[in-house]
Amino acid sequence: WGTRALEVIELVYKTEASICIFTEAGELWNTNKLPHFNIFYQKGTNHIGGVCIAVGKHLKASLIEIDIPNTVVIDITGLSEPVRIIGTYWPNSQKRNLDDILPLIVEGTILTGDFNATVREWSSPATDKRGAVVKDWIEENNL
Repeated sequence: WGTRALEVIELVYKTEASICIFTEAGELWNTNKLPHFNIFYQKGTNHIGGVCIAVGKHLKASLIEIDIPNTVVIDITGLSEPVRIIGTYWPNSQKRNLDDILPLIVEGTILTGDFNATVREWSSPATDKRGAVVKDWIEENNL
């Protein structure tokens, strides 16, 4: 985000995005502003970690307070259906129990982020150990 912020801002406006999730936001996450967006941030476990969710000010968004590093949870209301967005970053150096996220998942949840995982069935060249863990977790929890 820090060094490529101008590229990101240009892309957001070119695509007319209303919601953006940024992983590896780093300590400089607030050095560039995204006009007309409310920003929700959770710091990371290292200097490049952290997650931001940017929501257009025309949408009503509220932060769900949690104590999970590298994870932001917001609810968006005022749409035809409520939406919950969970944005997460899972650095290679972090140990994480994915089950910590389960209580946060409700109907209408979008779970997204950078899990640093590869899975062949998801168009990666191969499945790595973390990819197998994430894939199994998704399947076991019917996500």
